[in-house]
Amino acid sequence: MRRISLLNALLVLVLAGLVPGYGSAGELAGNPQPLNDDVVLPMPGGRVMAFRPVCIGEGGTSYAWKRFRVGDPAGGYKESPTGVALGGAFKVAQSAAEDWCYYIGKYEVTEDQVFAVLQSPKEFENSSLPVRSLSWFEASDFLKAYNQWLYDNAPKDIPAHGGVPGFLRLPTEIEWEFAARGGSEVDSAGFDRKIPYPAEQLAEFEWFAGPKSSHNKVKKIGLLKPNVLGLHDMLGNVAEMTGTLYQIEYYQGRSGGYVAKGGHYLTDAQQLRSSLRTEQEFYSVDSKKNVVAPAKKETLGFRPVLASLVFPNRQVSSQMSDDWDTYRQGTAQTLPAAISTGSTSARTQVSGTDASAHLNRLKAELARSGEVAGPVQQELDLLAASLADIQFTIKQAEQDSAYSWVKIGGEQAFFIAKEAKKLPILANLIQSALSSQRNEMAEKYREREAEIRQNIEQAMSSYTESIRQLGTTSAPAVHEGFERYAQFLHKRNATQQSKLLTTVRRHADEYLKDKRTEDEQWKKQLVEGESGTP
Repeated sequence: MRRISLLNALLVLVLAGLVPGYGSAGELAGNPQPLNDDVVLPMPGGRVMAFRPVCIGEGGTSYAWKRFRVGDPAGGYKESPTGVALGGAFKVAQSAAEDWCYYIGKYEVTEDQVFAVLQSPKEFENSSLPVRSLSWFEASDFLKAYNQWLYDNAPKDIPAHGGVPGFLRLPTEIEWEFAARGGSEVDSAGFDRKIPYPAEQLAEFEWFAGPKSSHNKVKKIGLLKPNVLGLHDMLGNVAEMTGTLYQIEYYQGRSGGYVAKGGHYLTDAQQLRSSLRTEQEFYSVDSKKNVVAPAKKETLGFRPVLASLVFPNRQVSSQMSDDWDTYRQGTAQTLPAAISTGSTSARTQVSGTDASAHLNRLKAELARSGEVAGPVQQELDLLAASLADIQFTIKQAEQDSAYSWVKIGGEQAFFIAKEAKKLPILANLIQSALSSQRNEMAEKYREREAEIRQNIEQAMSSYTESIRQLGTTSAPAVHEGFERYAQFLHKRNATQQSKLLTTVRRHADEYLKDKRTEDEQWKKQLVEGESGTP
């Protein structure tokens, strides 16, 4: 009883804002589910805004970028999977080394937080609902005012890069989707999924349309479980503004309105996904009243990111200049700025074509300047032949690589199917042992069952990786690799493996088309394919 009384008394003091280190009721509302590594910034009136670190997992070098794919085939041509690269804003000490991170709002910005900074409208005060019906410009005005308040009142609380405090802004589309997918806290298979948690648990994490979730009404922030990064309501409740102009292919094409990410409380559960993106207008037109005004929507809100300057001082600029050549000759060659998501041979074909064009221009210039000496012409011809040989060698190496990955994938698929056939047998043995009260034997069977399931998961990880690696080779090389392996199995009378190879080939074709893995679905198909289940 004494413990309950003390807790009640403490709660009264906290709500009154009289306990040092706790702040006011506004602070509780600003971070209803606190975590130890939250970055919490003060706000006017004792309120707070909480942020979560999103680290890219690529170390602390000057040009540490995280390469990944945004988009999903489920979104059609507007979400065609596209290779991108992302960097962080602040260098943060991790357990083993430094890493680049940025910070994103843990929750959607609330009406009360807008009131705290702007002191209007009055009806926003003490409301934990996400702010809606603000235009993109009003959201930017709020961030501008809040930045100024922080610089004036709490500059030392703001994370800094190069000694310069960071600043709040709307996230880019790439920053938002990386965080929504779970960032570097999930494996590549998890990152590829439409949502970063099991679909059957969606209602535990997101507010969507209907009686199983929102009942078609907006909800207070932080009521549901967060994603793996500790972020709440990323895919539902309200859609969220970004600072990215809308282009159909993410970073090419016409620039239109701005990108909004995620679904909202009126979005069907089947439509929620990390890649969901819509174009939002900056201005709305009322043709009946002949009025144009900044556009606002009841289903649209925002959450900010805490970012930094790329070049905060001369020292950072000088270091990045010194590191540039090494970066361009190394990591940069595999990043989207230099290549697409095509195969190795396709990428080298582009470089080879460019080199040949340069060589032809050189020949033309030499020819215009006068007669080309015989030895010079011979060297130019040898160079042209060498370029052709390089292309041939790369093509051969790509074919060999594709065959190796097909073989690895085929063998892992067969192992998965064979191991899975043991599970129903073990289930029967466990039931039989329990029925005859042989509990010790039942426990041994359970241990064996757990071991088999672990083996399947490990093999599945290897299998999906082999499919991803096939995605780095050209479609013709993949086709030839499957043909070679099919002949290999035929010569050895491996009938079951040959049948299963059809499923493996289908998975490879799907990945070459969509650039996404579907590990759970593929695992089910491998088991059914081997056993002959339609």
